[in-house]
Amino acid sequence: MSVDRLNKRLRAITISWLVFIGLTVLAWIVLADWRVAVNGLLLGELGGLYVVFSMIRQGHHNNNTQGAALFASGMVGMFTRLILIVLIMVVSLKFRAVFNPYAALIGYLLGFVFVFVGLYSYAMNPSDNTKEK
Repeated sequence: MSVDRLNKRLRAITISWLVFIGLTVLAWIVLADWRVAVNGLLLGELGGLYVVFSMIRQGHHNNNTQGAALFASGMVGMFTRLILIVLIMVVSLKFRAVFNPYAALIGYLLGFVFVFVGLYSYAMNPSDNTKEK
C-alpha cells in the first residue's frame, strides 16, 4: 500500500470530519428548538476532533517506529482519549441545561466511526500497484 494513497485517505477523513462539524454548526444556527441536543453533539464532536487527529495525524506510518516506543505511543493516545471522554461527560452532566450528555457521547463516538469507516474502505481496497511477496 502506498504512503501517498494512505495520506490522501487520511486527508479525506480529516476534511470530511471538519465538514461534518460545519454542518453541526449550521444545525446549531437553524435549529433553535434543539439547541441543547445540538450543543451536546457539538461538544462531543470537538472531542471527536481530537480523536481524529490523535488517531491519524499522530500515527507512525512514515517513521518506522517499532517495539516499546510504538506501544508507549499507543498507550498515551488511548489514555488521553479516555481522559477526554471523561471530561466531556463530566461537563455535559454538570451543565445538563446547556449540553445533552447522550448527544455529547454520540458526537465523541462519531470521530471513531469516521476513522474506522475511512480506513476500513482503504484496507478492503488494496492498491493495484502493490505486489504481495
